[in-house]
Amino acid sequence: MSNLSPSHRNSVVVGALLRSSYSEYLVESVLGQGTFGTVAKCRRIADRKTVAIKMMKNQDRQAKAEVAVLSKLRCLDSDKCNLVRWYRSFISNDHICLEFEHLDKSLCDLMEGRNGQPLHIKEIRLIVQQLANALAHLKTARIIHADLKLENIMLVNHAQEPYRVKVIDFGLAGDVSAAKLGSYLQSRPYRAPEMILGLPFTEVIDMWSLGIIAATLYLGFFPFPGSNDYDMMRYIVEAIGQPPNTMLTLGSKTGLYFQQDHDSTNSTWKLKAPEQFWKESGIQSQETRALKLRSLYDLVHIRAIDGETMADRAAESCDILDFVDLLDGMLQLEAAKRITPRQVLKHRFTSMCNMGWMHHLSSDVRSCSELLNPTTDSRKAVCGSLQQPSSATTHPIQQNLPSASAERS
Repeated sequence: MSNLSPSHRNSVVVGALLRSSYSEYLVESVLGQGTFGTVAKCRRIADRKTVAIKMMKNQDRQAKAEVAVLSKLRCLDSDKCNLVRWYRSFISNDHICLEFEHLDKSLCDLMEGRNGQPLHIKEIRLIVQQLANALAHLKTARIIHADLKLENIMLVNHAQEPYRVKVIDFGLAGDVSAAKLGSYLQSRPYRAPEMILGLPFTEVIDMWSLGIIAATLYLGFFPFPGSNDYDMMRYIVEAIGQPPNTMLTLGSKTGLYFQQDHDSTNSTWKLKAPEQFWKESGIQSQETRALKLRSLYDLVHIRAIDGETMADRAAESCDILDFVDLLDGMLQLEAAKRITPRQVLKHRFTSMCNMGWMHHLSSDVRSCSELLNPTTDSRKAVCGSLQQPSSATTHPIQQNLPSASAERS
């Protein structure tokens, strides 16, 4: 029986069998298809366990790069690090198959199911805390995820463990040392300024993406929904400010979006008008924003404070101010000034360290504290010590796996 559709090299047939030396896998449904492969929900015949298997062509350099990253991370405790658990790799029908734990649904699915209704601030806090924890471990491992977005953040089991999340999809990830100038990374709404401008980059681009994710959960829509990189930069400039001349002068793509001001005694840059960009590029600027931000602190005033008591309303107001302050740190234009994952975990919004005095006054603060400090070990570990990757592994070894390199195109 053929496992793959003849018309799509990465398509898989429901009901097909994938085979490894460890087990056979029955394909039950297709969870998603993308440029680099297909992800299927499968039943592992050996123990009847449900898993997710990502299938990519064996010759695909991208597949081997992803395996290299997963191999580097496999010594970490996936539950404590908020990273998807990778079980093993195998070759089936000339495809590299990556076997992962099966998770619930993505934050994108969650938000679509809410019809654009934003999350409560306490729910955002829990998600931000876990994602900062994941980024802290990736930073320690010197890994850039490079595609952090709502689709790649999975709820583990939303019914039993509300808002417990894990980061998935390391298809674009790579070692910091392998970062190549001009690489096409990050989905556009989550793309950091240094990527738009063509500057050198590090894992700090993931913190920008986390800031966009947090703002999107708060708003119910993207803060910067540009359909092209010019509009992305235009929206960023209007809401946060123009990148400093030091960034603009060094950017290999700066000239696409900015022009030098020759009337100044100093070398300064000015964002091109939409008409000029259209004339030069043939790409027409579009207005796609649901909300035109003139400052990140505009976010303080767009949501009604709905606490039942005066103490609850005061606590919620403080919480929102702290949240926007954290966003300001995440969305710093200069990568060197952007807040780090460890600093996010210690920030007053994430840790609620400035709310202790209101615990006995506000039921909202008490409920937030209970959500932030559940009894399960995985949640307790969020602010715990970070694990250093090592060469040791406690997971099943890879089977029939071709040599992999951390380099990626």
